[in-house]
Amino acid sequence: MTDAALGEPLDLPRLLLAGDVGARPEGLERALTRAGFRVTEESFPDAPGPTDAVLLTVGAVDRRELPGLVRPGEDHPPQVILFTAGDPDLTAVALELGAEDALMAPVHLPELCARIHARIRDRQAPRRTAYERQAREALEAMVTEARTALLPEEIVLALVRRLARAFDLATCVFLSAGPGERGRIVADAGRTSQEETLDLREHPEILEAVLTRRPAMMTAPGPAPTLVLPVGEEGARSVLLLRPREGHAPLAAAQLALASSLGEAAVRAMASPGQGEGSASLERRLQEEFERARRYSLSFSLVLVAIDALEEALRRVDDQAGSRLVLDVMTELRRTLRVPDYVSPYAGERFAIVLPETDVSGARSSVGRVRDRLASLPLQPDGRRAGLSAGIVGFPHPAVTQPDDMFALVEAALERGRMLAGERVGVAE
Repeated sequence: MTDAALGEPLDLPRLLLAGDVGARPEGLERALTRAGFRVTEESFPDAPGPTDAVLLTVGAVDRRELPGLVRPGEDHPPQVILFTAGDPDLTAVALELGAEDALMAPVHLPELCARIHARIRDRQAPRRTAYERQAREALEAMVTEARTALLPEEIVLALVRRLARAFDLATCVFLSAGPGERGRIVADAGRTSQEETLDLREHPEILEAVLTRRPAMMTAPGPAPTLVLPVGEEGARSVLLLRPREGHAPLAAAQLALASSLGEAAVRAMASPGQGEGSASLERRLQEEFERARRYSLSFSLVLVAIDALEEALRRVDDQAGSRLVLDVMTELRRTLRVPDYVSPYAGERFAIVLPETDVSGARSSVGRVRDRLASLPLQPDGRRAGLSAGIVGFPHPAVTQPDDMFALVEAALERGRMLAGERVGVAE
């Protein structure tokens, strides 16, 4: 977008060049224009129009006249004063009077331009912070709403593709790192097939970024380096892989800020609301899946899994160690199930699992994978295989008219499963 009269982009910072024309260093206007300012001029403005900064050039001046030149305070745009003659102490006096910045000629013009940009950024920072917070809140609200109609990985893929198009990236990937040194590609803007697993030991830059939460740079593959950008709040183990096209400039700070915001939204989409926070979060997720399934005529299943060995193990340890043990089991369940599946502690040795777009047959298969995975955990002190029983209720179900109906059905199904031989899986009839 450009200003029709000036032929310049509208988003260029606006600089008012004021003061003594004869005191301006040679090439000042050209340097300001090349530095990205939209320059307008006045002599000594009493009330400058809309502008982002004022550069005041002053020749010989008595320090008694200086208070009339300085315009301090938030009600005025940031002011930089350039003195070209007179008392060398005038810069200190101007700063004491409230000028944003003051310099004495001769001056290095690129440094002067950089100082003006810095003053504008400093003054705009609080407003930008408020704007970024509002934008982030709006983005989170959209993700929450989208989760009722889309699977989490579909939301993440949409965000990744939008980011790749916005910055014309050669590579844009959202990667989630699980426990240990394994990573999973959740969304790749360049591919329709996702769910590729990576050994992060073969990608030390990614592993470093995951562990340190600091950006890293990958020099291969491809002619341009790939930025590994950690996203999400402290403790998150997700990164964005961003590589510009060959010959394109590296991503600017504003672009990285947008990428980080979209990455945070992706992390929130992947983490079910309140993941692991108890019954309230489970109820919210079940409500979301129930509404989505009913609206789009989809199926889904609720599974309740009871691990006998875990109940015994929890009796042997204190509360803190028990919490860690439950978290370890949760981690193994998450690694075994699909990305959109939701896992939550239910009570004691029991865990609830929500399986989107999965009928009862598919839920049985998921329980089988969980059984095989848990068999490898050292829950039994004598090395015996961990016993597992499960209850399954699928939706649609004739007895389910609201999400709460599913809890009673799945608990009854679990009790039937406990009494069965073999796989010990009960299904709500």
